[in-house]
Amino acid sequence: MNEVLRKQIWRKLAGLPDEKGYQVLDYIQFLESEYSESAEEAKGFQRFGEILQDRMRKRHVPATALRETMRVLGATDRVLGAFRDAAGEFLAEIESGKPEPGPAERDDRPPRSREVVIE
Repeated sequence: MNEVLRKQIWRKLAGLPDEKGYQVLDYIQFLESEYSESAEEAKGFQRFGEILQDRMRKRHVPATALRETMRVLGATDRVLGAFRDAAGEFLAEIESGKPEPGPAERDDRPPRSREVVIE
């Protein structure tokens, strides 16, 4: 799919309420099953979220509850992603043999005095 078409579809979807968005998702999944040569599978936490969302929809959970649940899962995914990135950087530093930074040098001088004027 070209970028212009992708952005146009995204813009149209952004204005729809959640209930209609799920109808569009159902239609896209139908089209994908009929015509797609290869579909990219969701991985990790995204896959978990999609499975949970499908199960909630099958149980006719109200759209507002579904939206809030997906909002929480999205925030969780961002936190886990940041943690994963930080862990990757940490492991890369360990593997590179980079020395740990030493303690900061201590400055024993008294702090400079500051004049405070209150009117």
